[in-house]
Amino acid sequence: MGGARRHHAAARGAIRARITTLTTLGALGVAALAPARADASPVELFGFGSRHAATAGAGAAAVDDFAAVYYNPAGLAAGTGRHATIGGLAAVSNLAIEDERIGLSDPVGAVVGVTAPAPLGGPLEGRIRLGIGLYLLPGKIAQITARFPDEPFFPYYQGRHERIVILPGVGVRITDRVQVGAAVNVLAGLDGAIVASEGSTRALEARVDEKVPTIARVIAGVAVQVTPALRLGATFRQRFEVAFATIADTEVAGEPIDLDLRASGQFTPHQLVVGAAYRQGGARGELDLTYARWSSYPGPFVAVNSALPLVGPLAGALPDVPFRDTVTVRLGGELATSDALTLRGGYAFETSPIPAEQPGVTNLMDGPKHTIATGVGLGWTRAGGKRARLDLHVAAQLVGARTLTKALFDPDADEPYDPFTSLRDEVTDDAGVPATQGAQISNPGYPEIEGGGQVFSAGVTLEVEL
Repeated sequence: MGGARRHHAAARGAIRARITTLTTLGALGVAALAPARADASPVELFGFGSRHAATAGAGAAAVDDFAAVYYNPAGLAAGTGRHATIGGLAAVSNLAIEDERIGLSDPVGAVVGVTAPAPLGGPLEGRIRLGIGLYLLPGKIAQITARFPDEPFFPYYQGRHERIVILPGVGVRITDRVQVGAAVNVLAGLDGAIVASEGSTRALEARVDEKVPTIARVIAGVAVQVTPALRLGATFRQRFEVAFATIADTEVAGEPIDLDLRASGQFTPHQLVVGAAYRQGGARGELDLTYARWSSYPGPFVAVNSALPLVGPLAGALPDVPFRDTVTVRLGGELATSDALTLRGGYAFETSPIPAEQPGVTNLMDGPKHTIATGVGLGWTRAGGKRARLDLHVAAQLVGARTLTKALFDPDADEPYDPFTSLRDEVTDDAGVPATQGAQISNPGYPEIEGGGQVFSAGVTLEVEL
């Protein structure tokens, strides 16, 4: 397979050398077809805090600390006192495409959380609690990276660490058994314009007008203490994405060249989570079921509309990928052997939103995922009677291997060409040029491509009572 890959890479270079005659059109075509990383957040991928990451992310019913702002904001109302949390998360990838290891960008981040009762008296005293959870990167707020549509990569993983997470929330205790809550997923997008034209000196002069609007989406939840042992919870997370929109109006030699770029990065679909937690003595078991509406995903591509001199309007032909809704099952548990030691473990299975069959230009690698996690919590009483807890965890995500096999487009077919369902010959056959005979394909996934592997993560969080 390695020799065939080198052959296709060489053919890819030769073919591309033949089709670069129009520089301007080529550049616009690259921009039109380049996909952006369209991912969610490191919190969704690896868990929020070591306590819940150690149970493979199960927590919609039982969460009662700062992480409730993500798992179920109603859980804030189940907590007591004032707490501050700080910690970190690190991940390493053993994913591979055709035996080439694929790394993770920004694999290290910091976790910060605070919870406290609202300063209210009277009938509201003790019924409302506030919280905030943060995931911070060492050197950036967020990043969206553009790729070619045929570039092989793991959209579920590559880029998901490239944003900070800001989740302020509130939980309300309606009765002794019922709590509700809401949090806000906050970040920023990019919207604006670039205007460039020849100035008085005949040099190209530009003006940039970019805005950074706030993006806020809701996470809402409810929790019910059915019996002293059984607790149920439900969480809805609203679709979240970082919008990118830029209009470039340029004028060169008196000719207008307009370019409209739009993308949807850091995408997370609507999610509905239902969970149950059962406690018996010092042991607790948790079960979460999550439905995610990935079929509404617009795709990891940059949409481009442009207008060129003598050509007129030009739009990129983007592959229409049939993304699929996913279902995730999470099982977790913990055993408190004493006030000082708690053991935790968990397992999760998640279906893949990316189609297993991609016979056309796309090479989006993914597979069903199995997560195995374990961790430990160490608690003690500080001076003054305040409690503290140190939680540690490790986890492994096993990504099922997939092989994508390509299909060639039949030019005699009655149906029009669809870039997702097939590849077409990129060079017209010339009887006088032997190198043009047969199918000339530059796609790196042709005739087939395989990917899979594992992602490992670990973290630690320290929670102190204030």
